Amino acid sequence: MSRNFRPYLPGVLSYIAEEISLDLAVRLAEAKGGREVYISNKAGSSLAELLGAEDALRLYKLLGGGKLVVPAGNFGGQAGRRQRIAMLLGQGKSHSVVAAEVDVTLRTVERVAASLRRRNDDQGDFFI
Repeated sequence: MSRNFRPYLPGVLSYIAEEISLDLAVRLAEAKGGREVYISNKAGSSLAELLGAEDALRLYKLLGGGKLVVPAGNFGGQAGRRQRIAMLLGQGKSHSVVAAEVDVTLRTVERVAASLRRRNDDQGDFFI
């Protein structure tokens, strides 16, 4: 992982990063972001093959067994970045702060903001 990369790890990924390791959370998000995984304590599970038996067991001990929908974070490509930008803009953050936090250009933030405004305008007409 490069020193300049700042992953956005929502929800359970943030919890995994704090309790186990940032590396494990990032590997899980990169491999399974936006999809469902089954957490098991079995050495031959698909999660153990993906993360390694030791890390899969650590995850099992932290979260227990069962299905887990892994958030995409900013590993979800364009859709993941767009969602993160929309969320931060909704929190009232400036375009430059959002661009720095999501690691995109200011122009990208401006395009997403304009798109969100157009979508909100279009939805307003639907209910008239």
